[in-house]
Amino acid sequence: MTSIDTSEALVRAEIDVAALQANAAVLAERLAPARLKCVVKANAYGHGVDIVATALFAAGQRDFCVATISEALQLREILGDEVTITAWLYSSTTDLDAAVAAGIELGVSTVDSLDRLRAAAEATHTAARIHLKIDSGLGRNGLAPVDFALALKRLQTVADEPEPRLEVVGIMSHFAVADEPARPETGEQIQAFTSAHRDLTALLDATQGRLGESDRLEVHIANSPGALSLSPFPGNSARVGLALYGLSPFEDRGPTDMGLTPVMRLVSHVINVKDIPRGHGASYGLTFTAEADTRFALIPGGYGDGIPRSASNRAEVSVRGKRYPVVGRIAMDQMIIDVGDDEVAIGDEAVIFGPGGPSAAEWGAWADTINYEIVARLSARVDRREV
Repeated sequence: MTSIDTSEALVRAEIDVAALQANAAVLAERLAPARLKCVVKANAYGHGVDIVATALFAAGQRDFCVATISEALQLREILGDEVTITAWLYSSTTDLDAAVAAGIELGVSTVDSLDRLRAAAEATHTAARIHLKIDSGLGRNGLAPVDFALALKRLQTVADEPEPRLEVVGIMSHFAVADEPARPETGEQIQAFTSAHRDLTALLDATQGRLGESDRLEVHIANSPGALSLSPFPGNSARVGLALYGLSPFEDRGPTDMGLTPVMRLVSHVINVKDIPRGHGASYGLTFTAEADTRFALIPGGYGDGIPRSASNRAEVSVRGKRYPVVGRIAMDQMIIDVGDDEVAIGDEAVIFGPGGPSAAEWGAWADTINYEIVARLSARVDRREV
């Protein structure tokens, strides 16, 4: 992988490691006796997996989740063999050997994956540790009811072989609308998941431990909103991502309402200030025209850094503790704020979002998206620094 020199980076993501560790402690206490599974996929939701995973490990966390096998192998290199890593997103052509050899626990969403994982286990002389992934209603990845039944039959056949080489260590699913606690579909998903868990338990007990022990299964369906809104939530662990980074999955509750602190602070600085006469336009398309004499300040940071162009003429940036409107279209590398006649100068820090500025949730609203995307979309050009 080609490294990117960030020594001259103009946009910086400051990662508050103490806040991250405190969030993990708050969540672990809330979930107990269930276990916290720290989700660090997508470069730790844009926060930098090397910084985040190392800090969580230092705080005592040992259970991690990612989406893809490449992410899992990268995480194994960062943290070593002392942690459990679960991944679940791969295709019919993905090479599974390296993941099995590295002890990555893999979600199984198709019957064919069972045979492929058993072949990888044979090739690497390592038992494949698997979590059956159930589609309990999300309609995305996972075994539909008919496929789950076929998977159980296939596992029964594997159990009868001299060396099964498949160890079922978990059953998992994913909530669709847990961020809307009043929706009835969450209860329906819990019923479907509980039924699947019961059927898997029966199979493991009938095969007398040749595929794994039913009383040691890791059972997980809860995401951040499920873990924070359901009491109790089903299962003995929860995969928590967004809340770990101090962001709220709910529209009507902020992170402080749940004892969480935002971990990322995205900052830039003013590199130009100029007087603008009334009637002057701003940026591509001249979608903004000054209604009076004013001053424009130029802020490095644009959609090349992952800042959404769709927030043009809607977003705000903070300088010297005051918010100023983004005027004109956000460009690939820069944006303009209207600072009026305030004392804003070249070199002033500009807080795009995070403590001291607007929130990621506000940027999500300005860009017609969600806070998840605002942090996760930050590009490799942004310098992530531990603070």
